[in-house]
Amino acid sequence: MRVFLRTFGCQMNVRDSEILRGLLEEAGYAFTDEPENADVIIFNTCSVREHAEHRAISILAALARKKGNRGRRITGLIGCVAQHKKEEIFKSIPKLDFICGPADLYSVPDIIARVRNGQKHIVNVRNERTARSVEYVNPGHRGSKIHAFVNIMYGCDNFCSYCIVPYVRGKEVSRSSKDIIKEVKDLAKRGIRHVTLLGQNVNSYNDRDCDFVKLLDLINNIGSIDKISFLTSHPKDASIRLFKAMRDLVKVDKHLHLPLQSGSDRILLLMNRGYTAKGYRGLIKKYRELVPGGRITTDIIVGYPSETEKDFRDTLELMKDIRFDGAYIFKYSPRPPARSSELKDDVPIRVKKERNNILLNTQKEFYKEKAGA
Repeated sequence: MRVFLRTFGCQMNVRDSEILRGLLEEAGYAFTDEPENADVIIFNTCSVREHAEHRAISILAALARKKGNRGRRITGLIGCVAQHKKEEIFKSIPKLDFICGPADLYSVPDIIARVRNGQKHIVNVRNERTARSVEYVNPGHRGSKIHAFVNIMYGCDNFCSYCIVPYVRGKEVSRSSKDIIKEVKDLAKRGIRHVTLLGQNVNSYNDRDCDFVKLLDLINNIGSIDKISFLTSHPKDASIRLFKAMRDLVKVDKHLHLPLQSGSDRILLLMNRGYTAKGYRGLIKKYRELVPGGRITTDIIVGYPSETEKDFRDTLELMKDIRFDGAYIFKYSPRPPARSSELKDDVPIRVKKERNNILLNTQKEFYKEKAGA
């Protein structure tokens, strides 16, 4: 049987899809890049942005209504949308066969077998990771021969008021440093030279006596690994010690992705971000002092509930002061059950679009300046 697997969203989802592909290949499935040729269609979904969620549901619903070459296809939806919507998703996609949350990824081959035996509307959406999902992961399938994503932790305990991640990815769990090192060494034997360490907040990684900086040091000592990247850092946990490690560890990429979200202290407080605009500026100043030439990228949200013109201008001015190397800029949308969804979404969509475009155009000017430097 042939499987079509499509991935939406972040690098964590990309890595989850790699793991799933490896599991299904072990179970004897082949893969196709054309949904029309597939016996099984699986969408690995992201619920962080409303638009991405609706788009995935709409496309999969259309595919689920069609028959395959050998009769009706099996269709499944996994990832954060499955965890978020649960049984409700069957109202939008009545012909969907199963849903599975991120913590139950390893059960997908068994779920498909159950569907083939006649079961319908199977739901696997536990929110707690099993021992199997946090211990050593066999490298299995990888999308590249030279680069690999490596999960070092799962979940998030920060509960930023706009963010759905803690509700769909669960509590923060760090993998064993021993297992991570084993995985990276095995990847190195397979020819991988560049690894990207993944976590919702890598700064809070902690495995007994091994924190994130210590983990970077351990991986830096693996001989055939040439480059180490990581995503994502949280400003409230980013430290001078981390910046010094980025400076001193020769294999660590001199790139820090540090989401700002807003330059307004009032909005940052409402977002439950745990830092001020002044504190963020101080971090960037220290980073640039300690890591000369280091790149800095960020995330920004416009149109958070009650955001005034002054709040927006504070963000714009901070952005101009820092001059990021790259920025992902989003229009706010409520994501229940995140706490901000209880607030009135009172910034008109027209204003959100205007503010979004202003920041996008500002960032484009930074790109032009750096390209001409």
